Amino acid sequence: MSVWLAISAFRNDEDVLRILHQVHASSGQAFDQILVVDSQGTGSLPTAIKSRNWTDVLYRSYPRNLGSGANLHERLRIAAQGGADFVYTLNHDANFDMQAFSRLFETANTMDNLGAAYPLGHISTIGLYNLTGTRELPLPAKLVASPPKGPLLDAFWSSCNGALYSTVPVKLGVVPWDALWMGWEDLEYGWRLRSHGYRQVIVCNAVFQDEYEYTSTRVGNLVDKPAWRTYYHIRNLILAVRRSRNRPLYYMVTAGRFVQECGAILLARPEKWKRFKLLWSGALDGIRGIEGEQPC
Repeated sequence: MSVWLAISAFRNDEDVLRILHQVHASSGQAFDQILVVDSQGTGSLPTAIKSRNWTDVLYRSYPRNLGSGANLHERLRIAAQGGADFVYTLNHDANFDMQAFSRLFETANTMDNLGAAYPLGHISTIGLYNLTGTRELPLPAKLVASPPKGPLLDAFWSSCNGALYSTVPVKLGVVPWDALWMGWEDLEYGWRLRSHGYRQVIVCNAVFQDEYEYTSTRVGNLVDKPAWRTYYHIRNLILAVRRSRNRPLYYMVTAGRFVQECGAILLARPEKWKRFKLLWSGALDGIRGIEGEQPC
């Protein structure tokens, strides 16, 4: 089996180099190719890669900001076209963990009809394990204090950060939706993998230390993202439901998510007026079918 590592970046040169150093120090011959997909690159990464004689690193930079959706799309597409059977995807802010990867690959290599194997995310900022992807609908987040006892959990979706994807669906045209630009691209892709009959699992002994921006507040654990992400969070959820789960129940849950975010803004989030405006404009654009990057 051919396995590629694919790293996303947006002018995050130091972080990408840190991951590349970790990989070359610990992975041996685990990856046939390492792919870095960058947006609006500074030009320093190719020079640094060449100076270190990392001949296994393929660097691609795009003149526009791909966003997380198109970046994942491009990483899987390039790897599939390059002959990869599996793609291990990392964001620029991740740490490479050889043990977690190995356990994912051991599982994936023995399963038929696999779409993706996900690690068990441990959110270090709040000390909880993330099992949200075991629920089809992302409301509310499922965060637990103790890891599950079983070896595998079936999932509907999970974070692409630290995921091992099969390229079989990609080669058949089942790819992440690049038009989402920023947010919920892994949810929408997981939904479509399942709709096409591909299995997804969380590998419980492959623990991945996730630095996802959760923070504890008086109204519970909230994702701590910049205000502009409010727009994409609701818009992309609506777009994902329209494309992959166009049924009344999903719109009801999306409406619940909207109400939940209104409460979080009112009670706990800063820049309240700005976030309220972005939430409403994102919801309206989702209903209108507006895709891609938009001024916020």
